[in-house]
Amino acid sequence: MHAALRPARCRPLLSIALILLLVACRALAQVPAPVVSVTPVAVENVAPGKDFLGRVEAINAVDIRSRVEGFLEARGFAEGQLVQQDQVLFQIESAGYEAALSAAQASLAAAQADLRDAEARFQRNQELRRSQTVSQASLEESLAARDRGRANVLSAEASLRQAELSLSYATIRSPIEGRIGHTSFAVGSLVSPSSGALARVVQVDPIRVVFSVSDQSILDFRAGATEEQRKADFVPRLILSSGQAYPHPGQIEFLGNEFDPRTGTIPVRARFPNPEGILVPGQFATVSIQPATPRERPVVRLGAVQLDREGRFVLLVDDNDKVVLRRIRVGAQLGQDWVVEEGLQGGERLIVQGLQNARPGATVRAVPAAPNPAEGAARP
Repeated sequence: MHAALRPARCRPLLSIALILLLVACRALAQVPAPVVSVTPVAVENVAPGKDFLGRVEAINAVDIRSRVEGFLEARGFAEGQLVQQDQVLFQIESAGYEAALSAAQASLAAAQADLRDAEARFQRNQELRRSQTVSQASLEESLAARDRGRANVLSAEASLRQAELSLSYATIRSPIEGRIGHTSFAVGSLVSPSSGALARVVQVDPIRVVFSVSDQSILDFRAGATEEQRKADFVPRLILSSGQAYPHPGQIEFLGNEFDPRTGTIPVRARFPNPEGILVPGQFATVSIQPATPRERPVVRLGAVQLDREGRFVLLVDDNDKVVLRRIRVGAQLGQDWVVEEGLQGGERLIVQGLQNARPGATVRAVPAAPNPAEGAARP
């Protein structure tokens, strides 16, 4: 009888155990998935470059001077403004030069009239000499008068040309397009060739940046390429003193032909477009020389790369929010990032925070990682 009662006593115990098991399973099901911070794997140009300190200078700069003497009647610009090529900058009083031009024109007309008379007299004496009507002396005298008349015409033409030049010099134009600076001469000032520079015009677009390159750098730069290929294969870019990247790439236009033995460097000039006038002659900027052909590779943060006996790896979150271990092969280090040569394509969700909560195969809750301040800095 005791044996028959034993199973009945065990039933309540089994029911209690099942209830406890269900409660435990429900509690486990309610545990939230661990949180990890992820960021997309970026793909960047990792081609190596070199930085040099450069100085901005104008390609053309012209001192505006007066070639004639006179009082300034007008000034056709505002200090500091952009001026166009052939724009009138100064107007010198021209009444005296116009009068000199009129006198020169009159002198030329008189000389031409005298020459016509002398040529007619000489031709008439030649005909009369054939008939022995005039003497040989008279013929020679008319010939000399004709030659003097020709000389007088040439002299009058030269005087006329000089008068025309003097009148044209009274209007001073800008020989180049650029920005004009300060002038000490106002309307009414007396100017002459001895007055010095009236103003200075500096070309601002395009503009030039001059920098020096070490002998080792220039040897690397020149290795295995012609000069035209070197100019085409490497692109100079600028980083301004504020740390911002200049938006327009440049072009190398000059490589020096000898090294400075004191510094071991060679001068290089690069030309840059400057449509906004950001670059000003005299300022300094960092010149970054980079290959023209980009080398795109995925880059990941140093802290996201882990190492075990089999090598380096990263943890990713797939489309099902599960942790995936991915083996990678890294290359060079750029700042706070590794360049990934194999293992990533770019765009994968990389775990950068909460790695201690991520196990391969586990389900996680991925949230965007906070921006890394180091990512805003310009790479060399």
